[in-house]
Amino acid sequence: MTARIRTLDHVRGLSILGILLVNAIAFAQPFAVYSQPNISPLPLTKADLTIWWVIETFFKEKFITCFTLLFGVSVYLVGRDRNPADPLYRTPLFRRLAWLVVFGLIHGALIWHGDILLSYALTGFIFWRWQDASARKLLVWGLGLFIAGAVVMLGPNIATTLQGEHVTPDYGDLAELVARMRGPFLISMAQNATVWSETIVSEVLGYMPTTLGLMMVGLSLFKTGLLRGEAPMRTYLWLMAAGAVSLMLIGWQARVTLAAGFPYPEIFGLYALANDLLCLPVALGYVSVLVLLGRTSVGAVLLYPLACAGRMAFTNYLTQSLIMTGVFYGGRGPDWFGEMNHAALVPVVATIWIGQLVVSTIWMSVFRYGPFEWGWRCLTYQRWMPILK
Repeated sequence: MTARIRTLDHVRGLSILGILLVNAIAFAQPFAVYSQPNISPLPLTKADLTIWWVIETFFKEKFITCFTLLFGVSVYLVGRDRNPADPLYRTPLFRRLAWLVVFGLIHGALIWHGDILLSYALTGFIFWRWQDASARKLLVWGLGLFIAGAVVMLGPNIATTLQGEHVTPDYGDLAELVARMRGPFLISMAQNATVWSETIVSEVLGYMPTTLGLMMVGLSLFKTGLLRGEAPMRTYLWLMAAGAVSLMLIGWQARVTLAAGFPYPEIFGLYALANDLLCLPVALGYVSVLVLLGRTSVGAVLLYPLACAGRMAFTNYLTQSLIMTGVFYGGRGPDWFGEMNHAALVPVVATIWIGQLVVSTIWMSVFRYGPFEWGWRCLTYQRWMPILK
């Protein structure tokens, strides 16, 4: 495995673990609680509020940003060797994205409504045309779309706040939703599908500018060498400094949100401004830490399990959904849906982190790919691929 791939896998591994901590509350509680913790069926404790602040400051938006940057790189790596004369539908890249659409539909409708695969796949069909663009063009357009995406998502709620309009949102009967999610297997699966069908179109379209922009930025940084770990040390130190300043601003705004009691619509507008705009410099700061740590012999050893988890990111992402829905959704196991807030979820997430790091390290010592990565690769290239080392 080359140094370039190690760098990408370190970032991918950290991202897939970090995303789980952010998503955990959306597995364990009604989806609306993800954005507005104060509507949880359970009272929020001081520990819950502290953990919410930690997640909001250090995790939310940062790791999904890292992951999206790398998805743009992966689309490029798969599609760069295609014959320019071939139409897209005859290429491995098309099959890769088409199968990801299938996986996303299955994952979202039948397993967990918070799926990101479908959005990545559909955006990838737009992004592939930008593969040959220069790093500069990708960066300019990517940052423009990233900012435009924030305006699209936050603008209406900021305007509502400035106009002094405060309308209490209707989240429906949360107690009934909890009861259905804790019901028999088919009932909980049907309720998940209902939530997915009601949100998927707005999620895909609403976040597409941001997703596309981050893919462009990721490919730009890959082409310049930054995501390959080839930039000068001073570049990574500057990015770490920018990330630290951004974290301070995000942490301050999270404290303002806590003090105000998660007000609506501010929680979806003004109070999300720092996180939505500054998640990119924080993400690049995290990348820089991993790059510099990976350059040392001790760091390379310490990061090896993370690299293994990154090489199995698709498998680990789907496994996280299967474990979490198995624990929280009805008809599968303990049926804990609606019984845990942020603090109680930390041990659950930490256990999965440890398990996936250990299993990924053992698996990658024997196999070339994770199980889902291998299956996806076979479908992409339309032949059986070797899996044993």
